[in-house]
Amino acid sequence: LHLLRRLAERLLSSEVHVPEPAAAEEVEAVLSPKDVEKVFVDHVPGVKNFLFRGMPGQRSLKFIASVYQEGWQSFRGTPLHEHLTHLMRLVVHHGLSRGAEVAADLAEVAEAFKDCQAVQARVVERVGLRLRGVSADFEGLTTRLVGEYKGIALKMLAAERVAKGLAADSDPSPTHYENRLTADVGPLIGANADDVRRAGVDGHATARFPKLSKAAAKEAARRCRELFDMGALLHSLVAEVNSFGPESAQESLPAQFVKWVGERLACKHLVFDEETCSRVAIDVPFAMCVLEKVYLGGTHAPEQQRHRGVAVQDIFGRCPEIPALPAAPGGDGGPPGDDAEAQLLPGAVASARRRPRKARKRCAPDEATAVAGAAKRRRLQKAIC
Repeated sequence: LHLLRRLAERLLSSEVHVPEPAAAEEVEAVLSPKDVEKVFVDHVPGVKNFLFRGMPGQRSLKFIASVYQEGWQSFRGTPLHEHLTHLMRLVVHHGLSRGAEVAADLAEVAEAFKDCQAVQARVVERVGLRLRGVSADFEGLTTRLVGEYKGIALKMLAAERVAKGLAADSDPSPTHYENRLTADVGPLIGANADDVRRAGVDGHATARFPKLSKAAAKEAARRCRELFDMGALLHSLVAEVNSFGPESAQESLPAQFVKWVGERLACKHLVFDEETCSRVAIDVPFAMCVLEKVYLGGTHAPEQQRHRGVAVQDIFGRCPEIPALPAAPGGDGGPPGDDAEAQLLPGAVASARRRPRKARKRCAPDEATAVAGAAKRRRLQKAIC
């Protein structure tokens, strides 16, 4: 079980993160404010009614057009100002030239302009890099997915600390306090480098919240690792790769997974469904082995664990031996028990990895009922005869 902790610790280490993207190439502002607004009006239903933070008269379209021309006021004077401004213009120009093809991207950006500048910049950078064609292989895409769940853990940590009175933030969504934590705690858990860089230049976060001390940041990182939802990550990975189909873009995570399988795994056909062999069909335990292969070099699955009759170790290869982890705080140095495992791997994941115990076989409720019914019928038949 300590090896499961090892995977979680590996994923939430500073070594597993998406590096900073290269600065965006210069993009000139060639459209008028009305032209910019029209790009969004033509492809985002209801965008005329979008309001900045629900404030009457503060139309999101006005801010969209302003950012296209001049960038975000809160990022002026920082190394990110031109980078983000050029990505915003790139998004708008893609909307103008490609229209409905990028309608979902335009909608994502427009929705962000209902919120504060920090949220706007975060979404524009993500969408802009995607449209710019900044691609990655399966490991890179998976690392970004892991980073998104680290971001969720940081959001949970921010809400928890505000609720406990450790920070005062009256905003319904404490974005700026989240940025304070991302800047201070993010590097310790391997948060995506672009998120950490952007959070570090959030003037509101710097002005309103003091920087965490090294000891406080270390403790916050420990708590963040506890909040990280491994089960949700695994289910998300399963849903992503199982969505593979003829329409999957070459640079998408599902397509890159199939390519990775072809290069890295034995018994490659086992990721496809048995009936047609035309669609990807993996489950959560298999996804766990995928993460182990990517980040640990092989699987720690027990020898008896199989996937469709084939030993998992034969598919993924055995992970090199790793020394035992140091004792957890308050522990005795031994491996964590079922409760610790369940915390790392909720629900079906934990049960799939528990070693079978030598115990009397117990029937499931339906099976037990059927067996009892059959025995009763045999007794009645014997009595009648």
